[in-house]
Amino acid sequence: MRQRLYSRWVRIAAKIIARAHVLIYQMTRGRVGRRWFGGDVGFVTTTGRRSGCRRVAPLVCLRDGNTLAVVASNGGSDGTPDWWLNLQHEPRAELELHGTRHLVWATRADPASEARVLSRFADEFPQFARYRQRTERVIPVVLLRLR
Repeated sequence: MRQRLYSRWVRIAAKIIARAHVLIYQMTRGRVGRRWFGGDVGFVTTTGRRSGCRRVAPLVCLRDGNTLAVVASNGGSDGTPDWWLNLQHEPRAELELHGTRHLVWATRADPASEARVLSRFADEFPQFARYRQRTERVIPVVLLRLR
């Protein structure tokens, strides 16, 4: 019961925080909001799988070779984040990183890459370890390949 209540509130809070983050980033022309707890923030624009509308999600990302890795943790919630559901439906997206826009292709990492990237995320972002402990859901690693 506690996890279900947590997941519900995290989902609501995550949407509010994400919208505020995007708004502040846009209003300051990228001067504020490029980093989060020491990590680079990429703004991924997906197409809504049901609405067809463009949706922007700020995501902490790590470089993994010539790709960027993000995790679909949703703050440790049991629910899969909407941006990942949208990318599963349509893997083509746009990524804005450091003021530069790129077309990207999203794929889920293979098990070896996933284990390596999850370990890096846990090392670089201590709160991520709590997210993993909080949910029974497998948190996928999503690779964004520049096109």
